[in-house]
Amino acid sequence: MPEDDRYIIEILDVALNVIDTMAFSQEESYSPSLLAKQFNINRSRMFRIFKSLEHRGYVNYDPKTETYKLGLKFLEISQNIRNRLSLRREAEEVLRSLATGTGDCSYLIIASGNSAIVVDRYSGDNMLQLSAPIGSRLPLHTGAAPKILLAFMPEEQRERLICEMELPTFTPNTIRDKDTLRKTLAEIRQQGYAVDEQDFEVGAYAFGAPVFDHEGNVVAGISITTPTARCSPKRRKELIRMVQAAARTLSEKLGYQSGRFYRN
Repeated sequence: MPEDDRYIIEILDVALNVIDTMAFSQEESYSPSLLAKQFNINRSRMFRIFKSLEHRGYVNYDPKTETYKLGLKFLEISQNIRNRLSLRREAEEVLRSLATGTGDCSYLIIASGNSAIVVDRYSGDNMLQLSAPIGSRLPLHTGAAPKILLAFMPEEQRERLICEMELPTFTPNTIRDKDTLRKTLAEIRQQGYAVDEQDFEVGAYAFGAPVFDHEGNVVAGISITTPTARCSPKRRKELIRMVQAAARTLSEKLGYQSGRFYRN
């Protein structure tokens, strides 16, 4: 089926053609004038494309040869994609087991910019399920796993995001001020888990724990959601224990030494 040109952004299409040409040819570097001639566009326009790519770290400029070559940004992107694929693959059985053991919906959630994103989920057997679609974006100041991700970010990154946050309100329990958020995040780091006390959706509770990689970095959060009707004090403790155990199992799969953080 032919492409519908109505949906093609011309300048973006040219920039992507530049990247494809540089990535899949044998040449190490290119000059804007050479590619402008190849693509039959104005040289000054091609120069602006290269400057935009350089500004974002996608290409590097060599003043000696007055040419550009691909930047290390592409290595970062490819490594990030590989890490996510590996994480999701390793998490599959852990999430399925958690959903089966609790009867509720389990999630794998990662940080993405200034929000969190659901990358995988499994439903349990209970009739009533509380679930968010894969690909859903969640605010970092609400929910269980999003707060886990924010709590365990490097301090400088965490504080920068907090300063940029607007803290939209979703329920009467949503955190509304940044000092309260900082205090809550400190408690999460101390206890090793987070609780969503109906702060994102009325009638829904969630419990989350951090997933560490082999270097001790938190790369994801595992969480379980349950309705108010199934959240007795006794079951609450059990769900916290189970979600921590699941996060520990996945962390160990990723090479983390569990004795450094998790407690039985």
